[in-house]
Amino acid sequence: MEMGPKPFPYEHYYRLENLPKIDVVLISHDHYDHLDMQTVKQLKDSIFYVPLGVKAHLLRWGVQENNIVELDWYQDHTFSNNLKFTFTPARHFSGRGLFDRNKTLWGSWVIRINDKRIFFGGDSGYFEVFKTIGDKYGPFDMAMLDTGQYNKAWQNVHMMPQEVVQATMDLKTKTFMPIHNSKYSLALHAWYGPLEDVTKEAVTKGIHVTTPKIGQSFLLDRELPTIRWWQGLMQEQPLSTGQLTPANPQ
Repeated sequence: MEMGPKPFPYEHYYRLENLPKIDVVLISHDHYDHLDMQTVKQLKDSIFYVPLGVKAHLLRWGVQENNIVELDWYQDHTFSNNLKFTFTPARHFSGRGLFDRNKTLWGSWVIRINDKRIFFGGDSGYFEVFKTIGDKYGPFDMAMLDTGQYNKAWQNVHMMPQEVVQATMDLKTKTFMPIHNSKYSLALHAWYGPLEDVTKEAVTKGIHVTTPKIGQSFLLDRELPTIRWWQGLMQEQPLSTGQLTPANPQ
């Protein structure tokens, strides 16, 4: 029996076999939608960067210990001469069952590659630590922030659109990429709601937003995708469901 929220229906799917070789996997926390056992098993030869406590999951699933780097908040690890990761806080929680809530750590990632700085926020409610991270590790060339599944009832663990934009300013980032949207039907907003709401809010604050299609690749040194691809589908879909067409990964 399946439990939990179901994904919005898609017209097309892509699978791990469609992706290129994955060298490094960053895990923000151990919730099922962020740490999938079958996906981990298929990527077992990659290097995994995980929060404290999550290493035990991967070892049970067959990942070799020397392929796992487990970090606490504000710990660094250098992958290569030009690539360094720092695990930073988030305002969220962890747990995969009824009795293991917050037994493992959760967080976000600072990625430094050559002269570029990228922030991956994982899942998080808004909190003042975004400014701490921006002061300590910014300015960032791009920040990828949780924009979906928001509701005032659980505002502490997922940001409202206005809070996402404030977090972007706190992080001192040049451009913002909405993530964690248009996958699961969990909150009361439409599948396109997070993308529409947060881009409108960003425009009012003069913040640049990049909005690649799901699965689309791009380069930071080139022109970033800004087409509001979901807007042509908004009137065709009801509020509670949607049909997305993920782009094939390049």
